[in-house]
Amino acid sequence: MFNSSFTFPFLRKSAVIFGAIFMLNACDQKQNEPILPPNSPPEIAQTEPQETQAKRDLLIRGVYDDVVINPLMLQRESQTAFLRDILEGLVIYNPQGEIIPAVAESWQTEDNKNWVFILREEAKWSNGQAVTAQDFVKSWRQLALSNSPLKSYLLFLNLANAREVMTYQQPVEKLGVEALNERMLHIRLDKAVPYLPAMLAHPALLPQYFAEHEGFVTNGAYRILGQKDDLIHLAKNEFYRDNSAIFFNRVDYQKILPDQALGEIDLIENPSQPTLQTLHLPKLCSYYYEFNFKDPQLAKSAVRKALVSMISTRSLVQSEKPSMLASNQLLPQSMQPEAEGGWEPSVVEQLLQQSGISETAPLQLRLTFDQESFHSAMAQRLIQMWSQSDMIRIIAEPVSRQVLLEKRAAGDFQIIRSGWCADYNDPSAFLMNFYSAGPDNKSGYHNRELDQLLEKTLDTISAQNRTALYAQAARILQKDNVVLPIFQYTTPFYLAPSLSGVEPNNSGGVIYSKDLRRNETAKTSHR
Repeated sequence: MFNSSFTFPFLRKSAVIFGAIFMLNACDQKQNEPILPPNSPPEIAQTEPQETQAKRDLLIRGVYDDVVINPLMLQRESQTAFLRDILEGLVIYNPQGEIIPAVAESWQTEDNKNWVFILREEAKWSNGQAVTAQDFVKSWRQLALSNSPLKSYLLFLNLANAREVMTYQQPVEKLGVEALNERMLHIRLDKAVPYLPAMLAHPALLPQYFAEHEGFVTNGAYRILGQKDDLIHLAKNEFYRDNSAIFFNRVDYQKILPDQALGEIDLIENPSQPTLQTLHLPKLCSYYYEFNFKDPQLAKSAVRKALVSMISTRSLVQSEKPSMLASNQLLPQSMQPEAEGGWEPSVVEQLLQQSGISETAPLQLRLTFDQESFHSAMAQRLIQMWSQSDMIRIIAEPVSRQVLLEKRAAGDFQIIRSGWCADYNDPSAFLMNFYSAGPDNKSGYHNRELDQLLEKTLDTISAQNRTALYAQAARILQKDNVVLPIFQYTTPFYLAPSLSGVEPNNSGGVIYSKDLRRNETAKTSHR
């Protein structure tokens, strides 16, 4: 049922990052396997749905992968939508992709290291029991002691004693999460993290119900009714807060094959068959090439500026799928600061000549990239653009994905294909990669002004001041041409014409079933 071997196409991610753990486009073609894992409660596999509501009240989501009911069993990013429908954490995303309170109604901190989250009094499990702070403590402790690769996210959070607990040097009770009472959750961090709330929407941190019970107990907008063949039936959770505002009383998750007709399906993430109803939501992922600042030539600002100015990102991606947004900045569009000043023309020859480069003494560089067809095609276009100058010579170095990662880690490159995806909606997820002492700074870039700005963002300051510091940091990286940006990823979704509630600029790329509605005027065109 679960395929433990999976690849990491298109993106570079550190070991703790969500996107590096899951495939983006996995398609299981085994038609007769059950959707739920073998150890699911018997009630789930045998129960038939009881309600017979009108089709108008039923949302059908198509999936290519098996769903999971335990966050620790997650293997692919595509499996998270189902979990987000049945389980809810301290915070969630709104339709615009912004973090909003969920089980936690509020939070507070004085030093960005010690946080107290206040849980809603009305937060309930689907059996009517209260969701308590202890539920989160138990869930996070279970994650720390599990074999799931997602437990590394606790390190990413800088949760106190996470490493010691995960390596059994400290008892799990020392993990930096404790229940002060039923509704107050204390989170202790090893260092200041002002953007912690944005990080808590990660599916690894979803709570689980640990008391004895029958069936599967949820705390999200929907509860599990049962399974029949390749269908999982969900019904509205009567104990969920703001239950009356949820349009769809029932949600079906239907496992489908890549070439299967869409039929009655309302929503599919990463559809294998592009249609006119495909909407591309921006993803917090950037694709770029890195320069090695330890290289004598690339350490020169004029050389990097010349190389970047020769590239038309729009031309690079125009022949590719519409899931790529051409970009000339490191940050995704939703995080980019307002531009300062006007466009500055660059004369490539003059910039190169400033660095002692000429036709008789050309700039010779090695371009390292994945040998997979997409990356190879992109690299060849780059080489073609740079080769328009007689002062530049590019040597192509196609390598396997594993070799690419090894070369980057060792600093064995001049220009290398790279990329980054954020696990939380905050510019720090990208900017911190260029902090001089940061573990993911493999380019050798060092800028004391940038370091000081990033250090200031960790202070206890207003969100407005922090945003201003992020903007300054982003402009420094842009001015220094630290990377060669190419495009921002998007996630394609098939949406039935009768469906509404999806914001086209949703930067989180998360669509909860509870936020969707049926458009009556378009219903007949779909049904």
